[in-house]
Amino acid sequence: MNSRLKALTINFAKFGLAAVLIFWLVKSEKITFDPFKLLFEKWWLIPFALGSVLIVILVNNYRWVLLLRGQKINKNWFSTLRLTFIGLFFNLVMPGSVGGDVLKAYYISKDHPQTKMKSVTSIIVDRIVGLYAIIVIAFLAIIFNFEKLSSQPQLKSLSVFIVVLFIGFSVFFTLSFSRRIRKNKITKFVLEKIPGGRLIEKLYDALNAFRNGTYEFIVGILLSLFAQTQLIFSLYVLAQELHFDTSLRACFFIIPIGFIATAIPVSPAGIGVGQAVFFKLFQWYGGVDTVLGPTLITINQICFAIFKFSRSHFLSK
Repeated sequence: MNSRLKALTINFAKFGLAAVLIFWLVKSEKITFDPFKLLFEKWWLIPFALGSVLIVILVNNYRWVLLLRGQKINKNWFSTLRLTFIGLFFNLVMPGSVGGDVLKAYYISKDHPQTKMKSVTSIIVDRIVGLYAIIVIAFLAIIFNFEKLSSQPQLKSLSVFIVVLFIGFSVFFTLSFSRRIRKNKITKFVLEKIPGGRLIEKLYDALNAFRNGTYEFIVGILLSLFAQTQLIFSLYVLAQELHFDTSLRACFFIIPIGFIATAIPVSPAGIGVGQAVFFKLFQWYGGVDTVLGPTLITINQICFAIFKFSRSHFLSK
């Protein structure tokens, strides 16, 4: 099987999985249309939802600009915004979360051939920073939800997973910015022996190259925390306005974990998988079946899709 046929087969399978999951969710009434009717009755909720998603897109774009500046690559905000929207579009139509990143890497390296490696690396680091911010939010939510989460076996396991991720990423970042540790023979030995060592080494080197842009890196994390926090709070407001019974604490724990799960490229833009994951998470947390999770992630996905399909304007510039 050649590479093109293999890619088409994988993509077809991912679209098929999304379709099957959506059909099952609708058929089993884990997704209903009643909340969406109420959404259109309260006219201000639609621009509110779109606005919160747009803030995430704009802040994430500026985060990338900062990371580029940290590597002495001057790129204006609008030119990167074009690439951001193009990347968003291809992340939707090319199943998996890396299709758009590949195109962004191509265009940015084409514009800056003299710093090709740093340009491409900035996209990898940008992804890592965004993921870390979501992990931090989930970790903080565990502290404020400790009694509730420790009483539920499934939620307790998820909490342990998030804590391990938080500690692992935090230690990884600390070590990655040290030139001395990177050159140490012990580091080289460990990377050669541990499972996935080559991948970890690539990520290590990607971050190590950004040690001269530490300020921009830290600001990037803070910006990501702001963007994700306002998005989660916006989804909580939507839940309240659509007459769902949930708490802010629940949203700040469940939604980041759901976002992490949908980042795994098993369906286009997490469609279908996101609905199933969010349904289960809210079910575990509340102890009852509720369409809250699938409703929130569907609204979020639709808002992102609207902006993703606006890419025609940016491609024409």
